[in-house]
Amino acid sequence: MTVQPGRRHGRKPGPAGSPRQTSDSASPGDESAADTSGADRDSQSGRLAYSVDEAARLTGLSRDLLYDEMRRGNLTYVKVGRRRLITRQHLNQFLGIAS
Repeated sequence: MTVQPGRRHGRKPGPAGSPRQTSDSASPGDESAADTSGADRDSQSGRLAYSVDEAARLTGLSRDLLYDEMRRGNLTYVKVGRRRLITRQHLNQFLGIAS
């Protein structure tokens, strides 16, 4: 039997670069995960910052608009390496939401 490098027995190879799917099932006694929207889950979990894609999904605004506003200085962000992260506080400030 010949084993190919990089492949493990018993696993089917997935598409290159695709993230692995995980289940987000709640434990039987966990009421906080039941019937909550994505925004509620983020605020409950204490999420502090979002990627530009995540911020676009949360707000319903386009990625291009968010990048334009960051470039103009209207939307503050934090640069971590090559990534731009938009904090919850800066997103609320940009949208005019009192926190």
